[in-house]
Order: sequence, then C-alpha cells, then structure tokens
Amino acid sequence: MKLMYAKVPSKEAESASLLDAVKRTEKQTFPTGEAFQFDSELAKRTTNLYCAYLHTVAPIPQYQLCGYVVYLRTKALTRIHKVCVVESLRGNGVGRFMVAKVIEELRRSGAGEVDLWVDEGREPARGLYKACGFKEMEAVENYYGKGRTGIRMRLEL
Repeated sequence: MKLMYAKVPSKEAESASLLDAVKRTEKQTFPTGEAFQFDSELAKRTTNLYCAYLHTVAPIPQYQLCGYVVYLRTKALTRIHKVCVVESLRGNGVGRFMVAKVIEELRRSGAGEVDLWVDEGREPARGLYKACGFKEMEAVENYYGKGRTGIRMRLEL
C-alpha cells in the first residue's frame, strides 16, 4: 500500500473528494460533541488539514481516504488537534505515516515543539504518539467529559 499525502483543501483534483470523505469519516467516527467543524475551522489560517489516501487510475481516477490529521499552528503554539485513521485501515501504519509527515513539516518550518491531547482510554493512540517520540506531560480528569481523562503529550522538535 503506497500512501499519498496532501494538504486539503487545495487546487489539486483530489481535494474536493477527499474533503467530502473527511467530513463523512468524522461524523462516523466521533461523537457529535467532538466532531470537528471543518467548514468554519478550515477558513482560519492557523488550521491545517492533511490527508493520507490511495490513488488509483484505472478505469477512472479515484481517491480513497485512509486517514487525516488536523493541526493548529500559531506563533505561540503548535497543537495536533485530531488524528483519525479510517477504521478498516487501523493497525497498518497510516497513523504513524501521518504523524511522521506532520513532524517532518513542523521541523522544516522551524516549530520548537508540538503537543496534543488524547483520551486516557485510547491506548492505541497513546502508543502511536509515544512511538513517535511524544512524552506524557499531564493528566486532566473529565477533560473529555465526565469520567474521561485527557492526557497532554508533547514532543520537542
């Protein structure tokens, strides 16, 4: 499986279909209160959306979304807001591929560190972030709602 990686939205041919797939995947994956508002958030210059996808050309070009990552970048802060891998493709390295691409881009652009929050109960996600070099910094009870602890993780770039 050879993954492609692209910023969305863009002027590229695949952009519109990938953004539609991201919105559908978001609704299927996350509770309503945690769903990202792509239309309003992507209008902000600080919000970045990248997609991992497969591209097939025969018989007609098609783009299959594999996952996406959203991060916010300001002068003071860089935060990975969301990493989502299409459920049927989890465990195949898609998340690691995307996080590595974001880290590479942030290093190239001069960011000093990046952080993120993850639900304490999402062991696979925590394992992914640790494998990518993130360290657990703090835990906040009820961060994601009653009984759901949030863990802040950070990576020095």
